[in-house]
Amino acid sequence: MQQDDSQAFQQLDRLLQLSNTLQLATQGETGPEASYSPFVFSGGNLYIFVSQLASHTRNLMRSPAAGVMLIEDEASSRNIFARNRITLQCHASEIAGDDKEYEPVMRLYRERHGPTVDLLRTLPDFRLFRLIPRQGRLVLGFGRAFTLEMPGFKLQPITAATEAG
Repeated sequence: MQQDDSQAFQQLDRLLQLSNTLQLATQGETGPEASYSPFVFSGGNLYIFVSQLASHTRNLMRSPAAGVMLIEDEASSRNIFARNRITLQCHASEIAGDDKEYEPVMRLYRERHGPTVDLLRTLPDFRLFRLIPRQGRLVLGFGRAFTLEMPGFKLQPITAATEAG
């Protein structure tokens, strides 16, 4: 990895590790819908714990394709037109309560998001989803962008030549 790529990977890791919420795009019955959710990142996947009463949950149950964006906070951005961000195209799948993955992920969720998670776990409408990134893009300010190859979030610089080809 080149020095620039190393710095880009640090920014990628920062967004994945320090963001508490993600922006979520799902396919509704009448068109695309945008929402957000707290999440945890583990093992290369993102996990959301969401209410079945929310339209995004019903959308994911019906159509597993989801768009995700993690974006630098406006307050810490040097320029709101060039906020650092990750966009991902993901495949969503529900994780059942008796799945071996469920409890370890929910422990991470509790550690990350606090005691409200304990209350949400008592509600029968909440579901855990794994969002598996299929491809993505990292944008760092103006003019620095990378495709994200999966698995592993491998960075490939985007140039005018790669976009034209």
